[in-house]
Amino acid sequence: MNQSENLQRRIDSYLAELRRCLGELPPEEVHEILQEIRGHILERAEASGELTEDRLVGILKALGRPEEIAPLYQVDSVVARARSSLSPRVVMRGIQRWSTVSFWGLVLFVLGIVGYATGASLIAAGLGKIFAPHQVGAWVGPHAFDIGVNHDPTARDVLGWWLVPAGLAAGAAVIVATTRALRWTLRFARIRRPTERHASV
Repeated sequence: MNQSENLQRRIDSYLAELRRCLGELPPEEVHEILQEIRGHILERAEASGELTEDRLVGILKALGRPEEIAPLYQVDSVVARARSSLSPRVVMRGIQRWSTVSFWGLVLFVLGIVGYATGASLIAAGLGKIFAPHQVGAWVGPHAFDIGVNHDPTARDVLGWWLVPAGLAAGAAVIVATTRALRWTLRFARIRRPTERHASV
């Protein structure tokens, strides 16, 4: 086997390992990523005038091991889907994956949990009022205000049955607003691909 075939086998082995690490992505995205990486390797090789064993080792080392760079592509893919989705589940998954590579992603993930938990709690209170009208309400006591199940015998329900439409409407509004706010922030999520970070190899 000549040197050229040996180098090609080494590139193919690297790409095969990367393909395995990208397993959760759709096949067409995996194909595009592998083509991008192969093109980057060949471009860097042409820039040096000749692809040698040492040069290939340097290029692959600068790119990073497949298990290190695959998560970056996976995050990029999930975030891209979340940017165009109206589903809280898809948006939160994008934020959660962004949080693994960005401090701001982590902050937004926590804020997203708070926003969705608040919306879900309001909806639950509205529905709970229907099934347990004497236990669930918007309670005002001497020292506190609470929406949900009453644990203070001195508190009084200030909304009564109005909690049903108010809780459902307010909860839905909070969930929609949280989704829109998170989608907006994802416009600024920038995951630098390995080929961009190491373009100066």
